Amino acid sequence: MQSALGVIGITLLVILSLVLVVFAVLDLVKPRTVGSKITAGTVFKRIAEILFIYVFPGIGIIMTDHKCEEHPFQTESITTAYTLWILFALAYAASRYFKKQLSPILITLVASMMVLGLLFCFTICVHFTSMAAVVVFPGFNLLYISPFLCFFYLLKEIIRLNKYLKEYLEKQDTNAANIINAFYNSIYQNHLGFVTVLIAPLLLIIQAALFLVGQQPDSVITQFTESCGYLLSKYQDCSCGGGHYLCSIAANGNKKLVKPTRFGVRANERIVVNRQLLVANAFENWLEEHIPKMHKVIRGSYDACNIPVNEWSKHKRFANVLYMFMKPLEWLFLAWLYLFDKRPEDRIAKQYYPKQELNIYLKENNYEGSN
Repeated sequence: MQSALGVIGITLLVILSLVLVVFAVLDLVKPRTVGSKITAGTVFKRIAEILFIYVFPGIGIIMTDHKCEEHPFQTESITTAYTLWILFALAYAASRYFKKQLSPILITLVASMMVLGLLFCFTICVHFTSMAAVVVFPGFNLLYISPFLCFFYLLKEIIRLNKYLKEYLEKQDTNAANIINAFYNSIYQNHLGFVTVLIAPLLLIIQAALFLVGQQPDSVITQFTESCGYLLSKYQDCSCGGGHYLCSIAANGNKKLVKPTRFGVRANERIVVNRQLLVANAFENWLEEHIPKMHKVIRGSYDACNIPVNEWSKHKRFANVLYMFMKPLEWLFLAWLYLFDKRPEDRIAKQYYPKQELNIYLKENNYEGSN
């Protein structure tokens, strides 16, 4: 029964991730029609748009904010990352839903904000290039795909806004008595040229405001360069000690439920080890050995949660619940190991062994892999 529920849960997560991405792509590819009939497809498209513009970017920023692990944004510049995201999200909402209520001047400002968001998303996409393999993991992939989809959502809306403004201005009187409209018409003969020119002063104003609230004077740039473990990062070694393991907490639950098998050693400390913890660590060991870049991004996102292991492990009931919660992942990890590892049980068994006992085990089992 538990196995079936775990498989169903994983399947639903995969389907949900795929559905959201597919409907987002369909929304970007197909032209939007005004006043069209509301269908299940349009509802899913709106949900995907809302999640990828207004939800997933914010979740992604906070989940990867961990100073001692890989992090795409400098920890001290998280305010800058959030500010840029909020500004382009608000600009997108203003253009998407209120463009007809905006004056030409406000439309120009909104368009400039979206172009700035376009540059921000493009930089993030480049920054995430080395972590592209994470898209195969449902759930995680939505966070890492969101900047890519945001880029195209913004691009499409900028084009629509520019088209709307040109059509609006063409209906206006452009004689000398109406200098503003004549000025706008002449500017938009070059399409988005004027909007692009406004990006530099707009960015300068944003950076000045961020400086006043304690950000570095160049935080728009250093948020990427002073990060760790990503393409534009200056640093690649991000560790400063410590670790957080959900399965370590779960292994401290009721013995009849979690079934501890032995003691193990981690960071020179003795810990309780059960099958679930061994499988999870073996899966991570496989990732680290075969797909190190993917391992870095998953470990960075996981550690960013900053789970208080020592405190949580004291609560038996919570450990029991957590053990059951982690069961579907345990089955997924085990399936992966049996599919892609030549000796999965050897990899599982050797986890958390004291060095001397591990060497004995490896010799007895003719295991030639590294420990």
